[in-house]
Amino acid sequence: MVEMKKKIIITGAAGFTGNSACQYFADKGYDVIGISRSDLAEVKVRVVTCDLLDKEKVSEIFDFYKPDFCLHLAGVNSVPRSWNDPSSTIEANVLGTVYLLEAIRKAVPSCRTVIVSSALSGIDHPYGVSKKHQEQLVADWANLFDLQLMIAKPCNLIGPGRSPGFVSFLANRIIQLESSGDHSPINISHLQNEREFLDVRDAIAAYEVLLKAGNRNVTYEIGSGKMTTLLEILDIFQTLTKEKLTIIETNDTKDLSPRVMNSELIKDYNWQTVYPLELSIKQILSYHRSVGS
Repeated sequence: MVEMKKKIIITGAAGFTGNSACQYFADKGYDVIGISRSDLAEVKVRVVTCDLLDKEKVSEIFDFYKPDFCLHLAGVNSVPRSWNDPSSTIEANVLGTVYLLEAIRKAVPSCRTVIVSSALSGIDHPYGVSKKHQEQLVADWANLFDLQLMIAKPCNLIGPGRSPGFVSFLANRIIQLESSGDHSPINISHLQNEREFLDVRDAIAAYEVLLKAGNRNVTYEIGSGKMTTLLEILDIFQTLTKEKLTIIETNDTKDLSPRVMNSELIKDYNWQTVYPLELSIKQILSYHRSVGS
């Protein structure tokens, strides 16, 4: 008897993490259904175009596919954007999650679901507020309706692909420098600020562990366990290019660095990182060289 593939719905499939997750789960033999507001060209999986604020369509998708698993990545993931448009941030991260959970509750309550939140939840900006309310909503729905919901809170994710953030910005800048010879200084602030970085592929492997074995209504922090300054990131990049990077520090004050994520709960499932920071950065630069800036 042929074993049926496990179905997984991945929301936010066109995003940086979503794209990588679709590829990861497809390679692992899952039947992957991506949900995205835009077409997903880079990964060959089934994609349903849908805005999670379209309550009826979200419900129809889950009623039709009845997935075994769901990885919820969709939403607004930008602090600056949340200041510019706080209401749409709340809609995307809170109301979109309500509609997702309601679709699961009605169509397939046994679906094991990981909702990916943020280390910035609860911080004093609209994005943090939206994630705080999202997490409370997930906890309430898990309790009220006995749903198999878990929350994952990763640190700063990096890796090959078109990702936002400092590391990809530097990779793009190096590609421009190598192709044009333009050695204009790069303006960067807070070089001594420390951040925790984790390869997106390690994070996705952790999400799979939780989908298969995590405890319902538990929040799992996921990180590398190591803080790195932006200056140290620059130094790694410098070893990977023959071009001299000229940096102007526009603000040398050091902020209050966030704490290291407590990954002990996820480590109980024998999860561990595979991609060291140096390898991630090398592969990020290789990716940007292959696609151009």
